Amino acid sequence: MVFSTSAAAQDQGAARGNLGGIVYDASKASVPGAQVTITGPIGSLSQSTTDQGTFLFSTLIPGIYSVKVQKPGFKVASVKSAEVQINKTTSIEVILETGQVTETVEVSAATVTVDTSTSAVTADISDTFFQNIPVQRGVANLFYLSPGAVDGIQTGGNNPSISGSSGLENSYVADGVSINDPAFGGLGVWARSYGALGSGINQSFVKEVQIKTGGFEPQYGHASGGIVQIVTKSGSTKTHGEVGGYFHPLGMQTTPLNADDPQFGRVNLFGRYLGNATYEGDAELGGYVPIGKLRDHLFYFGNFNPSVNNQYVAPAVGSGLFTAYNGQLQRTKTSYDYAGKLTFKINDRHTVESSVFGDPSHTNNVPWATLNASDKTVNSKWDYGTRNWAARYDGTLTSTWLIDGAFTWSWNHFSEKPLADITQIFDESGLFKAGTFTAQGFGFLEPYDSNTRSIAFDTSKTYHFLGQHTFSIGYNWQFPIYDDSTSFSGGKFALPATNASGGDPGYGAATNPTVAGKMTDASLVLEPISSVSNSSGCTLCPYMADSVGGGNPIQVVLVQSRGRFDGGVTKSSGKYHAGYVNDSWALGKRVTVNLGLRWEQQRLVGNQLNKLFNDMWSPRIGFVLDPKGDRKTKFYANYGRYAFILPLDAAVRALSAEDDVLGAYWAPSSKTTGCPAGTPAGAPCILTDSSGNPDYANMFKPSSSTLLNSASGGIGNAVTVGLSGGEPFQPGIRMEYTDEYVAGFQHEFRGGLVFGVRYIDRRLKRVIEDEGGISVEQFNALANNGGGLNYFIGNPNSKSDVFVNPNEQTFGGVDETQSACAANGGKPLGAFDCALLTAEQNPSAANAAALVALGFPSSCIDTHNAPTPYVAPNVANTFGTVLGSACFPAVNTGTWTDSSGNLLSDCTNLAQSKQAGNCAAFGGEFYADGKPDTYKDPRRVYQAVEIEFNKGFSHNWALLANWRIARLNGNYEGAFRNDNNQADPGISSLFDLTEGAFGLLGKQQGIGPLNTDRRHVINIFPVYVLDHSRLKGMVFGGGLRVQTGLPLTTLVAQQAYQNAGEVPLFGRGDLGRAPTTAGIDAHLEYPWKFNDRVSLKFGFDAFNIANRKTKTLIDQNADQGFGVPNQDFKLPFATTGMNNYFFQQPFSSRVSLRLVF
Repeated sequence: MVFSTSAAAQDQGAARGNLGGIVYDASKASVPGAQVTITGPIGSLSQSTTDQGTFLFSTLIPGIYSVKVQKPGFKVASVKSAEVQINKTTSIEVILETGQVTETVEVSAATVTVDTSTSAVTADISDTFFQNIPVQRGVANLFYLSPGAVDGIQTGGNNPSISGSSGLENSYVADGVSINDPAFGGLGVWARSYGALGSGINQSFVKEVQIKTGGFEPQYGHASGGIVQIVTKSGSTKTHGEVGGYFHPLGMQTTPLNADDPQFGRVNLFGRYLGNATYEGDAELGGYVPIGKLRDHLFYFGNFNPSVNNQYVAPAVGSGLFTAYNGQLQRTKTSYDYAGKLTFKINDRHTVESSVFGDPSHTNNVPWATLNASDKTVNSKWDYGTRNWAARYDGTLTSTWLIDGAFTWSWNHFSEKPLADITQIFDESGLFKAGTFTAQGFGFLEPYDSNTRSIAFDTSKTYHFLGQHTFSIGYNWQFPIYDDSTSFSGGKFALPATNASGGDPGYGAATNPTVAGKMTDASLVLEPISSVSNSSGCTLCPYMADSVGGGNPIQVVLVQSRGRFDGGVTKSSGKYHAGYVNDSWALGKRVTVNLGLRWEQQRLVGNQLNKLFNDMWSPRIGFVLDPKGDRKTKFYANYGRYAFILPLDAAVRALSAEDDVLGAYWAPSSKTTGCPAGTPAGAPCILTDSSGNPDYANMFKPSSSTLLNSASGGIGNAVTVGLSGGEPFQPGIRMEYTDEYVAGFQHEFRGGLVFGVRYIDRRLKRVIEDEGGISVEQFNALANNGGGLNYFIGNPNSKSDVFVNPNEQTFGGVDETQSACAANGGKPLGAFDCALLTAEQNPSAANAAALVALGFPSSCIDTHNAPTPYVAPNVANTFGTVLGSACFPAVNTGTWTDSSGNLLSDCTNLAQSKQAGNCAAFGGEFYADGKPDTYKDPRRVYQAVEIEFNKGFSHNWALLANWRIARLNGNYEGAFRNDNNQADPGISSLFDLTEGAFGLLGKQQGIGPLNTDRRHVINIFPVYVLDHSRLKGMVFGGGLRVQTGLPLTTLVAQQAYQNAGEVPLFGRGDLGRAPTTAGIDAHLEYPWKFNDRVSLKFGFDAFNIANRKTKTLIDQNADQGFGVPNQDFKLPFATTGMNNYFFQQPFSSRVSLRLVF
């Protein structure tokens, strides 16, 4: 038997399937010319069997179809229930019995069969199955029924890691609409500060979910993880619907475990999660339009699904929030999800469909960003959601020629409003509370608004030449737009033109000297002046006591760590084009070969630069062998190349300009009377409130009189202004891609039970990342001389030559004993730093010799006795251990200064660097030097064996069972980096710095188990329906999910960035693994039937019946930041704001009541 594989002609947003089969007589001879009539959601279709006795109905709406086959001389054969699923060919076998055509014989047919036309790896979950198993209501919970899907950890439950990719590398398509967030790639809404907020799509209006985990045909792309296709319900020739509700009060859940629970002994507290209460309504109606001839042509479906999700949390014990809320508060998310669809059947060959769905949502005004703050000024409320529209045409031009096209438009937004619009102040003085705490204010806000338009077109033609060919060709265009806004609470103020002494605050040092008068906002840190350079003479910095009314006051200053003065909006967009061709070649009834090729092109556009990635060619080759030609068994293999398409975050951050104040110093509001004991006479002290605490509310009064930069009696540093202009690209940069190999076997046993086993091998071959080309110690050397890191976006690997390699010279630790230094104006300076400064200011043989006597390498002194300007003394790790010192002489010349002692200009290319006395290159310059850079190859290798037993519903039961045995190794996780919780696809920190001589990146580029590696995952979901007794129709569904634990790694900060989680110190997985988790769930449903059309269904779901509360992750950070030990290392893990939860959810249950008609 030979089927046309017309399903391959449908685009990635297709929502159609096929139904085919073969008709035999009692002797198993094929029966040509038999009339086959199928009846489904929007009517009936008929055709005659071919000379080989086969039939195929293409581009069908997913759902249940009845099949009737008749021919004179035979009894009529009737199949009551054959389920059509998207992008698949459901095949049935019909045997006609000899007899009168007036007689009818019912034939049963299982709906899960072996699809011998494709080598794709998919999990197909239809509503007839997922409504009968214990699973949470969000559509993303269905993704984990696939053996290739595991938790993406900090990408949230809506964004699983599929086949080894990170959680931000999947494609999510609903009714043809891409519902990925355009900036980060997550499902639905993704906010930079909070991560995944997800999509309001739930099971009420979902007909089917298909999860592709491998073997993608060429029409599928825009993903290097998995492809998830969601189809909403449709109207039909019969009116149908339901009204119901789902109820999960807090009392139906046991108490969760938390990292802050006293038995774990954490010092740094985040707050506690106490449980959830969810209430959801559901109203849906579908059918036909009963007006004249429209009755048989126009069909509708509508759904409204309001929900309230109450999360109960406890603020951190001892915080002001804990007192303000009496130890507990309620976070509420309210959503008004809706969906609607119109299907117009022009005739049996042409159909037009339009669907709309959305999930407008909002929250109450409570603490979301943190649960450890002084007061409610950290409170905020969100408004977010998506709105999506699709219009689609499907046509059958001839019996061998199919065509379809679609236009889609999706909107996605997030906004946040603080309870109080006041300036944020972090207190790092350590006087009233250890460490850093939020004294007041909300701080950083990043609302966004985005939309994506898309056009897709596909056609396929079937013809015969040495077998049957179905040739397909298609094109897809996407135009995403993302408007990102950043600001800080507290409103804007004008940057003063003068400082507190009437002088220039140092704006002139910036690239754009017209900073004065610009409107900016601010985020502030209250710091002791002892942690601020050039502050020893600050007489305008007020004093602050170490406790209420206490003594030992110290001077403090407000540091403006950030403030944007360019308007705050960054507009970005993209243009994505993709085309494909494919030939599905059936050589008889036993062998099918799929040969395809996909082409992709992407342009990223920021407000400053744009970049085109083109000519990405991805071959797709599949082979299927059906040994007996009976569609019961297949051996298959597949090769595919999958390109990763960069989300727009790269355009926002790397291709756009942003103007910021990064280092302004402000005098806190002060007084000169009533100061604490120990305050020098006449010196100012900070204002206090009536309780004697710092008056944070009135502490910041920006004006010329309080701006201390470069002021007499202020801070001797100019205002630091950051004027970013976008990152350049490596010449010849290409798209990131992954190669995949699949081999498998499937067999259908009697009764419809399908066994499958396969091997999947995915290897990341090329990545896009930004690079800096210098080591941590060279970064420190540059910073000591006022320089910084220049980023370039490229394809890092062990053979790339993009940067000039430095000539790093190492030497031992140096004496930094403080004493008066003449070169420093008589102010104290370390002994080595003083000698270095002296030699820089007065190059001479004597000064050079004095420097060498302190251990400084002579190779770092040029022929004019000038030391290199790039020196990093006493390089240390986060634990304070001095590993040595480093200096960086020019790599192209032994003389980097001219006869006047001036530094030569920077070299800009290799030819220039070879001209004596022309320029100096110290390493890190952006041009090739003929030597490979010191990066290692980025690596991500996923290898898995997947075993499945699946059975569609027949004989009162169904089954989904799978076991995945996998290994995920490498040094590059992908678009999301769990090490440091970084969502910056293509511009993470992993390749910013090179290893250097001191190994300050630890095993960052070493190979080991990646974060989402789980060796074993088991899913077992059976369903059984009683068909007799008083409980006829009662549904019993079960669920078992077992997962081995995640790898655990010692993570530390490095000195350049100082962020926790940057460096895997001893290699990935050095701490072993988290415990294995297992959960048993149950579903019961009983239908109380009023008649054949109307029933009232009572449902009950129980989750984690054994009430296991296993921790899923520990705190892997050995420090909280560079040089700050983490006392909670290896204790249970939590995150700020408790927006992710790292214990197994405790026992909970849910009841439902649905009137179905």
